[in-house]
Amino acid sequence: MQRKISKPLLISVVVLPILIIVGMTLLFIQNHQYNTRERVHSFADGRREGTAFVFDDITVDIVTRGGDSGSWMNNPVLDPQGNVLYKESVGTIYELVVINNSSDTITDWKAVVYIPEEMCVTNTWNGDYEYHQNVNSGNESVQSLDLAEYTMYVINLEHFMTSSGPMVRLYEGDYFVYYPDVVSGEMPIAPKPEDTDKESSVRIGFIMYIPEKNIDYVADFSKGEIRYHLHTSIFNSPLFWVLCVAMIIWTSCFLAMIIVKVNLRRLIEQQKRDEKIIEQTMQTIVNFIEAKDPYTKGHSMRVAQYSKLLAESMGFSEAECKSFYYIALMHDCGKLYIPDNILTKPGKLTDEEYEIMKKHTIFGEELLRDFTIIEDIGMGALCHHERYDGNGYPNGLAGEDIPVIARLICISDAFDAMNSCRCYRKNLTPDVIFNELKNNKGKQFDPVMIDHLLKLIESGVISISDNEEDEMTT
Repeated sequence: MQRKISKPLLISVVVLPILIIVGMTLLFIQNHQYNTRERVHSFADGRREGTAFVFDDITVDIVTRGGDSGSWMNNPVLDPQGNVLYKESVGTIYELVVINNSSDTITDWKAVVYIPEEMCVTNTWNGDYEYHQNVNSGNESVQSLDLAEYTMYVINLEHFMTSSGPMVRLYEGDYFVYYPDVVSGEMPIAPKPEDTDKESSVRIGFIMYIPEKNIDYVADFSKGEIRYHLHTSIFNSPLFWVLCVAMIIWTSCFLAMIIVKVNLRRLIEQQKRDEKIIEQTMQTIVNFIEAKDPYTKGHSMRVAQYSKLLAESMGFSEAECKSFYYIALMHDCGKLYIPDNILTKPGKLTDEEYEIMKKHTIFGEELLRDFTIIEDIGMGALCHHERYDGNGYPNGLAGEDIPVIARLICISDAFDAMNSCRCYRKNLTPDVIFNELKNNKGKQFDPVMIDHLLKLIESGVISISDNEEDEMTT
């Protein structure tokens, strides 16, 4: 017992605090690296769902306002001399939608949107737009503008003025970079709410005029890029709380071990007393059975021991073997309800008497029905006369449908019956017993269990001889 206590003591005093310190250090480093790593996604790398580009952490979509084009036709723009500056065009309000799919906060995000064809941008709102014009021509111009407040700027980009404000020309291959507005709540983007279908997202808008298109035309903004960071708190890490719990355990470990040691000793003593009470109770019932039929004295005990040895040979756990032992000990308890003239009859039973005798299985299950301290204890009494080929009683179960313990008892019961003297015959010879076991393999008996029994007999663990209990090695 002392050796068992010293090992956790060594772990708690020396190893555990080292693991906590190392774990916390690695956790802080990992959390810092996670929060400072910039994530970059090209729209083309995302999973396309309609107009949206879906990634594990984020979804980007560029849609027309209201879900349809919501467009209008704009007359040609003319200069003072009547020359056409910009042909008839369709005007549409587009929205860039950024959705947080993760359980972390999106920070420091920005979006790059490439222009798919010639168009003019006339109005934008919320954050800052950085326009890159004439990219493909080699004469690139770059300027950040808020077209909603154009009077505050000297516009250096190619544009023309209308009554409603400037129209900045953009060509295929040009692009704009959107920097979100913190004041408007566009950054950071909160985590996706739990247990709800509601999205955590931001929407920013811009108006585009595209020449020589009909009113239903919608531009395909399928080229772009999203850059962002994910931020999570170290308090969201289960490992952090595991380490905190470990620290608490470490500080209380000494007291806990003292309490455990005292309680363990008390528990073991109580368990031994409980097991003794159970075994004595069962033995009392067995004594009642054997008092009715002196020829079966020791039979229940031997069947229980054989069943336990078989279970051990087949690799069952110690707890299962002990449970099987108790269940087997009670397998014949239903004989308490069988009349003495049938139970001890020296000659062959009549058909009517045999039917009464068979009911001891049902009586046994009923007797043990309220004995719940051992699980399935009634199955041994009910099913131990079922046969592997399905010709047994009371329910005609077959093969694997017969409970394991019942198959163990069936073999042990039959073996002890052949190896013991009964009121109607003497014990059988070893050759006869061997032949009966082998001939009924797969018929009355589980074939795998029979093989284990034969090995136990051949190895001398179980012996075929007189019915003396000291002949069996346990």
